[in-house]
Amino acid sequence: MRPITIIIPLILLFFFSGCALGKKEWPSAVESEDTFTLKLMATAVQNNCIFMKVVVDGASHRLYRATIQYEYVGDGGGCVGCPFVPRDVVHFTRNQTEFDMSGNTLSLSLCGIDQDKEYRFRVAGKSELPASPIEYTDVYVTTP
Repeated sequence: MRPITIIIPLILLFFFSGCALGKKEWPSAVESEDTFTLKLMATAVQNNCIFMKVVVDGASHRLYRATIQYEYVGDGGGCVGCPFVPRDVVHFTRNQTEFDMSGNTLSLSLCGIDQDKEYRFRVAGKSELPASPIEYTDVYVTTP
């Protein structure tokens, strides 16, 4: 047998087996560059609308979608001491005019509510990175 017929397959085997070695894992978000948190800074209820200012700390450029989750408090709705179960949601994506982001401050509004009712709500934010978790503000209550 020729030595070249043995050496070439061994070289090829060594080369291709080396391609499968090493630690492989899905890419994950870099905490300081890819994540953000949401904090509700101000709300106002007027003209059947709730106006909100939300501060996006961290990678605000990664915020792709904001969602207002809400429920009214009272008959057929939730109660102040009950777990928050949003009965309605409104989505805003980065390419909509209602998605008003200035610096790291996001301005949102929810219209069509009854000003005489009490509402519980929170804002959720989804990153443009699919593996990133959804971020939420605390749950807040409006007063009629």
